[in-house]
Amino acid sequence: MKRVRYAGGSFDTGDSIVNAVMRFAAANANAERSAEIEVPAVDLEGNRITVGMVIGPASQLFYEPVVSAEELDDTEFVARIDALTARLVSSAGVNPSPAG
Repeated sequence: MKRVRYAGGSFDTGDSIVNAVMRFAAANANAERSAEIEVPAVDLEGNRITVGMVIGPASQLFYEPVVSAEELDDTEFVARIDALTARLVSSAGVNPSPAG
C-alpha cells in the first residue's frame, strides 16, 4: 500500500493503483492536458472509498509506502487508467515516463 499526497491531503491505496495514476499524471502533464478521475482508496478504518482527483500539468503528487494489513487491488481501474494513458500517449505523442 502507498499513501498519495495531493492538494494538501492524502489517501491510501494499492501499489498497482498508485503506479497507474502516476503514469496517467505524467502523460497528462507531458501532453498539457487535464482529466478528472475517481481513484479507489481506503479510509482510516480500512473501508473501501473513492477519491476524486483532477490530474493536470500542474498536479504535484507524491507517494510513500504505508504498512497495511491488506493490499487494495482493483484490476479494472488499473486497466481503464492504463488504456487512457495509452490513448493519450498515442494521440499526443508523449512518453508518460521520459526519464525511464
